Amino acid sequence: LTNLFVNPEPVDFELKKRSIFLDSFLIHRTQRGHLVRSKSELIIADKLHAAGIDYDYEPQINLNGTERYPDFVITDDDSGETYYWEHLGMMSDPKYRKRWEKKLSQYRAEEILPLEEGGGENGILVTTEEYQGKGFDSQKIDELVQIVLG
Repeated sequence: LTNLFVNPEPVDFELKKRSIFLDSFLIHRTQRGHLVRSKSELIIADKLHAAGIDYDYEPQINLNGTERYPDFVITDDDSGETYYWEHLGMMSDPKYRKRWEKKLSQYRAEEILPLEEGGGENGILVTTEEYQGKGFDSQKIDELVQIVLG
């Protein structure tokens, strides 16, 4: 909810039977009509949609006893694989990075392992990252979408 140039205007939205707060200036609507938190998530969602990949946005899951909301969950009915896609949009922030490291350890404890490691028994973790001062790599998203497509 942080925008340095204007006062925040939180808006309460119901998403999947739970209430979330988004700043009225930071709400982005996907091609499917879903509301997402960032332009990067918008790009990912629209690329998944364009490829014909169905996804759930921020569904509630339990990771090692903690309620979590991965950005996207994709279930491939043909292969039986489940992909958990996390967009890490503030990796330049040490506190954010530390929270991510904790969440990653929770994924590992549930045998949901990174794509780069071949995935795990209970799922494949796909991550995309952004750092302050570095651009967004749309081609990388395309490559990951192709991997999810199989």
